[in-house]
Amino acid sequence: MSTVSDEKVRLSHDLSEGEKVAIGLRKAKVMKCLESLGMHCDQDNIPNITLLASGGALRAMVSLQGTLVEMKQQGLLDAILYLYGVSGSTWCMSYLYKDREWTEHLQDLEKKLCQTLVESSWDKNKAISTVVEASKEEHYSLTDFWVSFMIYKILHKFDESGLSEQKTSLESGKNPYPIYAAADNKRLNKGHESLPETWFEFTPHEAGYPAVGAFINTSLFGSDFENGELKVKKKEKTICYLEGLWGSALGNIKEIKKLLQESLTEFFKGSGEKEKDHVSPNPESPNVHFTAVEEKERSAISLFFAPVLDAHRVTTKTAACLLSWTWGTTSNFLYKCPNIKSTDMVKDKVTSFIDAGLAINSAYPLALRPERKVKLILSFDFSSGDPFETIKKTVKYCQANKIPFPKVDEEKLKDTDNPSDCYIFTGVNVPTVMHFPLFNNINCSGKIADYRKKYSTFTSSYPKEDIQELLKVAKMNVTNNAQKILEEIKQLVASSTNP
Repeated sequence: MSTVSDEKVRLSHDLSEGEKVAIGLRKAKVMKCLESLGMHCDQDNIPNITLLASGGALRAMVSLQGTLVEMKQQGLLDAILYLYGVSGSTWCMSYLYKDREWTEHLQDLEKKLCQTLVESSWDKNKAISTVVEASKEEHYSLTDFWVSFMIYKILHKFDESGLSEQKTSLESGKNPYPIYAAADNKRLNKGHESLPETWFEFTPHEAGYPAVGAFINTSLFGSDFENGELKVKKKEKTICYLEGLWGSALGNIKEIKKLLQESLTEFFKGSGEKEKDHVSPNPESPNVHFTAVEEKERSAISLFFAPVLDAHRVTTKTAACLLSWTWGTTSNFLYKCPNIKSTDMVKDKVTSFIDAGLAINSAYPLALRPERKVKLILSFDFSSGDPFETIKKTVKYCQANKIPFPKVDEEKLKDTDNPSDCYIFTGVNVPTVMHFPLFNNINCSGKIADYRKKYSTFTSSYPKEDIQELLKVAKMNVTNNAQKILEEIKQLVASSTNP
């Protein structure tokens, strides 16, 4: 077991100490849940039951909320040890984990989420000021602009807290352990989804590459490291920034470019309005009252030129990032780090991260990390296209990297336009996988195509009635399959207590 200072890169495939403690607390909760369901096992044999939530922008965010509410209603949520999210699902997770006891408050949190998405609005001036500040940083990228003019606009909330603050929500064991997925952009372009080094995970305790066994304290993500040691500590990235990094792929490049270009135009107009406000400041305002003439003159010049320079800097930097398609740029904490086998990962001072949905739209590679010993995976797929794409890609990933995974009969996955609501894949010495497509021939029979169109990935807002309908559809997938889930858990517990 490796333990090092928080100001150094931790080189180990072992779980972090924080995760071990949190999981130990959570297992006590899982054991009580299993007992309430008529199953008995000691804490040493508590199985790792993991819930995977796929990406899918706002559709995934709302659907995960509904899924978790119904899991709680069916008495199954407290059996979950880990909760993994990709893209839009991370937006729901980051919202929930602000509440230290969110599993106890899901009904109220659902109401608040609906209210926020429907009734709240984004503040354009807040968005402009945020992106202006971001543009002054060394590692500005499209993610910074995306955060202010897309994520904030979609979620109607700019969360300035840090991910490390979510540690408080894990102190009682009441909540599953959260893992947020991202992809290393360079590795993704080089080896696609089958390269293990592509996958990067964020937890409230650490952020890093599981395949390499290299991690840093989550609060230091974005800080400068060299030779495995912290050189320059920077302010922790906000949740809103991370939501932009985790959820930066709503679809194909053409659509994203169109959205960015439209937002850039909106920014330019907005900054122009701010400029007019600054050019004619209110002379009665105490903020512009100075005793010296020289100070008045300097202030007037500054007030006139500052917004112009800000707008120019944001516009030129964003345009340059558009041309080079630069996302998620940050300091590479592996720069010149010793004892890393892949020399390619240590030579660059700067690296970049992107939405893991561009690799596999569900965090199977992180859930299958051998140190976590997953036994049952509940895969809730909120994709709008092929409902089996995540399974197919995971099979290829596992085959390429010799990772145990159940055999998948491709014949069962052919009807992509009319899927069922539950698919179970089992095997010997492999985790059991239960796969639940969001739109299926049970919860929206004969209307699957209509639902996919209505809840498009590029839809950035839903009216209240559509949110309620989506929540209902997601909940039905749990309600209709609760008995199947329970049966799989019983088999798992029985096999763990009687090997």
